[in-house]
Amino acid sequence: MRKSAGIKYDRTRQMNAQSVSLIIWYFLMETKSDFCGENRIPYGLEVHRNGQPVLLCSRPNCFEKKYADCDDRALRKSCDENNTWVGGFDKSYGYHQPLYVQCCESDELLKHSTPLYNSVVVRPGEYFEGEEQMDTRGDEIVSFDIITNLKLIPDPNTTVAYLMDVRRMHCSEFEGSRRPLRKIRWP
Repeated sequence: MRKSAGIKYDRTRQMNAQSVSLIIWYFLMETKSDFCGENRIPYGLEVHRNGQPVLLCSRPNCFEKKYADCDDRALRKSCDENNTWVGGFDKSYGYHQPLYVQCCESDELLKHSTPLYNSVVVRPGEYFEGEEQMDTRGDEIVSFDIITNLKLIPDPNTTVAYLMDVRRMHCSEFEGSRRPLRKIRWP
């Protein structure tokens, strides 16, 4: 009886150790992905010295009540269409593998934006941060920059580099961006 209890205890310890190892591995893999979601905008990219990218996300006030149609997961190698932007990425397969991006689609991007930068290279230890331009009073955002494409490229001087395209969204052109004032008739 005692021998079987000892074996049971050892199996339980082994299963607990495996579970803890699996949880730690899962969280380490999760740190290699980054997502803005369907209601935030990627405005910047920071690449740590080890080559790990971090997506900087924001929700400009003119985009508050708007949502994009995003892929369920990061499965594409790029977001090449004119009406898409990078909603997130997954880099869990190592630096020698391609970067998989999650693309978000919105007709607003195509209608109300202009190309700003093409082929911006960000290397380890560097970052890119887009602008938010305010109106003259400083109350509302007039335009903001959005990362529309992101690719992993081999760089002969470093281990990795990231190539991205940026567009400028013009908030003043959004349909319904300003709430119309209603005249209230009081009896």
